[in-house]
Amino acid sequence: MGKTLYLNESAGDLYVKRDGPSVWITARETAGRRVPARLLSRVVVMGNIKLDARAITLFAENDIPVVFMDNSAEETAMALPYNHRLPSHYDEQKVFLESEENTGRYEKWAQAKRTVFQMDVLRKLAPSLSGLLTFGIGEGNYQQVLSELKPKSEDKWSVITGIINSLFRGLIMEHVLKADLDPHTGVIHRRHNFGFVLDICYIVGAESDIQAVQFFRAERKVSLMEKRQNAWRVAEPGMRDIIHRFENKRVRLSNLVGTVIDEIFELMRELRI
Repeated sequence: MGKTLYLNESAGDLYVKRDGPSVWITARETAGRRVPARLLSRVVVMGNIKLDARAITLFAENDIPVVFMDNSAEETAMALPYNHRLPSHYDEQKVFLESEENTGRYEKWAQAKRTVFQMDVLRKLAPSLSGLLTFGIGEGNYQQVLSELKPKSEDKWSVITGIINSLFRGLIMEHVLKADLDPHTGVIHRRHNFGFVLDICYIVGAESDIQAVQFFRAERKVSLMEKRQNAWRVAEPGMRDIIHRFENKRVRLSNLVGTVIDEIFELMRELRI
């Protein structure tokens, strides 16, 4: 598993260009540095930086997804490698959409997995509830408990979860591409761009929730957000907090996503028998 390259406009006059099989990164008043593409798994671009088109091509050549976002979570995009051939498992994925029975089987499995992750997160966030979670918890109950842990401002919550979800989508996209699956053939998010990636985001959604809750617990001690023109955005210390927490858990999250994809392959094989 490679590293994540974070490119943040806060570095000042950041410029990224291709240099052979690497990218050369320069910023105001700092020495340039070379980053070989072979060491990377994904790239996250935050804010307005100068990014050479040939650098994006380099990432595409190495199957490295590039996530673009800002610190208010209002603008997000993703650049993917282009391949005119369909992914190897495209036809196998379509088995979930061949009948209502298959679709229902997938949705039931996805909801069960989502519940498992929700219960695990609640045990960590609200240990006093552990004894009540033996037999599972419904979506409504989970959201009710989560509402008690969220900040009063729904706008602030939306900004933070939007940024964290963008990081999750980049991580999930990396695994989907490596597994040679189609990122758009979703079931829960059918006919959506990146529908399959969104399906997995939905399944592991509680992992995003816990990181958001932990962010706001940290914000009680120091200001990590700011309001500009009546809109909340993440301050530079807040963005560092989000990235630091995500990277600390990246290996575990990567293994978790890999396990979910393995189970999807098992379900595909079962439905094709």
